[in-house]
Amino acid sequence: MSGKTTFKEEFVTCGGVSLKEVDFKTMESRICPGLYFAGEVLDIDGVTGGFNFQSAWTTAWIAAGAMGRA
Repeated sequence: MSGKTTFKEEFVTCGGVSLKEVDFKTMESRICPGLYFAGEVLDIDGVTGGFNFQSAWTTAWIAAGAMGRA
């Protein structure tokens, strides 16, 4: 690496838990009940500059709320 590139060429890390395996209402695993996911552990791609932060905050909020009701 030699430095940062121009705006909109940096991306959130891709890979991770497939979105097909997650219930978006609770962020709970569809495969392993009681296991919750949030943030960059999920297979979400996007341009940096806030998208990854918003995704992390939103999915964490949903998961925490679901775990609090469990």
